[in-house]
Amino acid sequence: MAVAIVTDSTSDIEPSRAAALGVTVVPLMVLWGDRSFRDYVDLTRPEFYAKLAAEPVLPTTSQPTAAMFEAAFRPLVERGDEVLCVVVSSKLSGTIIAARAAASVFPDATIRIVDSETAAGGLGMQILLADELRKQGATLDQIEAELIEEEATQRLYACVPDLSHLQRNGRIGKAQALIGSLMKIVPVLRLKDGEVAAEAQVRTMTRARQAMLDLTIQNTPDPANARYLVMHTDALPLAQSVLEELRARLGGVEPKLLDILEAGPVIAVHAGPGAVGIFSAQD
Repeated sequence: MAVAIVTDSTSDIEPSRAAALGVTVVPLMVLWGDRSFRDYVDLTRPEFYAKLAAEPVLPTTSQPTAAMFEAAFRPLVERGDEVLCVVVSSKLSGTIIAARAAASVFPDATIRIVDSETAAGGLGMQILLADELRKQGATLDQIEAELIEEEATQRLYACVPDLSHLQRNGRIGKAQALIGSLMKIVPVLRLKDGEVAAEAQVRTMTRARQAMLDLTIQNTPDPANARYLVMHTDALPLAQSVLEELRARLGGVEPKLLDILEAGPVIAVHAGPGAVGIFSAQD
């Protein structure tokens, strides 16, 4: 029995790439005033940043509906597939609730809902791993077990120049945002066990960047068997610079993955423009 993979758009897998992989992506929503836009479907990255610069009202986000997941599951169930659905951290979004509600519509089907405990590039890395494993003939149980191991070592360390977006959307405490703005402290944020928190606090973006790189290297003691993904929000030159410095720190060791990925509209709503981070995982 084939394993079909479903995820949500916070995985930041481009629609064309998802189609090529045979991965079904359910979009989250970007809400702008009284209008809603499906992530990557109705709103591209350039369109998002153009609106962000022009609109007086800042956007928010919303999880997909159960009906959207049901529509994604139905053709997979009807062709007899087992379904592996890996979604954004339940501590960051209620997306998993909608996915579980949709799965209950198909009581006779095998639909496994997995909390990735991450988002953005971290979720994308899990989806790519799941796709590799299914192509190697792994069973649904085997893929899920590998993803659990992946979650245990995966980390994100990030520098976010403006905490107001995270604070406004409830992803980091008001006190933390206030401290950062009043004292000009730049926190290095982590995403661990599905939650955003401050890992370190320094005085400048340059020092925050160095701390981010230090923490990433510490988290991957065997870089030849590690994967790295530099994420950014409309900050490609910064991401390229971070990737080159990370490459230099690896001292000639070639990891399993070393790449750059730009976050999509939903993630950018929360991080704001100019953010950069490094997802890492130790195999």
